[in-house]
Amino acid sequence: MTNKNSTQEIPHKGLIRQLLISTVLFLPLCFFIWFYASSLLVIPVKYLLQLILSLWQADLFNAVTQNQYLLNIETLIFPSTTFAGQGDKLAVLDVTVNPMLYGYGLAVIAGLVVSTPGLKPSKKALQIILGYILIVLIQTFGSFWEMVKHLLFTAGADAQQAILDTGLAPDFIALMYQLSYLIIPAVVPVAYWIIMNNDFIGEITGLKVTTDRNFDKEDLSDNQR
Repeated sequence: MTNKNSTQEIPHKGLIRQLLISTVLFLPLCFFIWFYASSLLVIPVKYLLQLILSLWQADLFNAVTQNQYLLNIETLIFPSTTFAGQGDKLAVLDVTVNPMLYGYGLAVIAGLVVSTPGLKPSKKALQIILGYILIVLIQTFGSFWEMVKHLLFTAGADAQQAILDTGLAPDFIALMYQLSYLIIPAVVPVAYWIIMNNDFIGEITGLKVTTDRNFDKEDLSDNQR
């Protein structure tokens, strides 16, 4: 019995070692590609964020423009205070957000997926594509709440009143911003990889072997009956 258990634990340790070494090698490359292609990866975030703002408050937001990997949100909020050199010109408030702060999970997903032993290339490509769609949603969510937080707390009284008029409570905005900045970008990508590769996780943790043994014991007891 002891020899059988020890021989079953060796492949698990080998898979874990292979995963760790491969992840350490591939993660820097994935982060490099992710940052190098940031301007292209942010494009869907721009259009999705613009769609959400137009559906949510069309009278409050004008357009979303892109400057490399940064998004500039042009509002229709006209500050009542004037600035030196402005004269009679009308000014609107603009908010610049960085979606890449919420998108590093794509490099994490790609590094983990590529490093997963025994996974077919087609499945790896599919998981990375689906992961990218998930990261776009996370980036849009984070950019939205960063913009709302900026208008409420740092853009002045006119912007603050405009956000309060939408019905969003300050405590709720603060909570959503903390979730979008601290928790969701770090937790969701890893959880996504675990869910998509639950069989592999079961193998390296021994849960799948234990489950198979239990089923075998039940089948054996049924046959004995």
